[in-house]
Amino acid sequence: MVTSERIGDSDSVDRAMSQVLLAEREARDAVSRCRDEAAQILAAAEEDTRRIADRAEDRVKLAARLADRAVELTLQELQGSEPGSAPAGSEADVRDRLDRAVDDLVEEILGAER
Repeated sequence: MVTSERIGDSDSVDRAMSQVLLAEREARDAVSRCRDEAAQILAAAEEDTRRIADRAEDRVKLAARLADRAVELTLQELQGSEPGSAPAGSEADVRDRLDRAVDDLVEEILGAER
């Protein structure tokens, strides 16, 4: 009888060890899947960051082009039709027009971003 009890105990131990090994393998697989998922999330976040940076750079370039064009048009307006001619109006008038042009430019840039 002692022998049959040992065999029964041995079978129980074998089953328990098999369960432990199976659980360990499942845990390793789960960790591996989590690592893969984390790598995918990180790659997607890095791509989003690149896209945001590209869009920001494009907007900055657009703002610079708009500013350059607005300054050019305002200077042409202030100088009159002839290059090199003095701005029309008093100094205060010229400053007011420049202030309005800058305000218009800011409004245009902010409006372009929305």
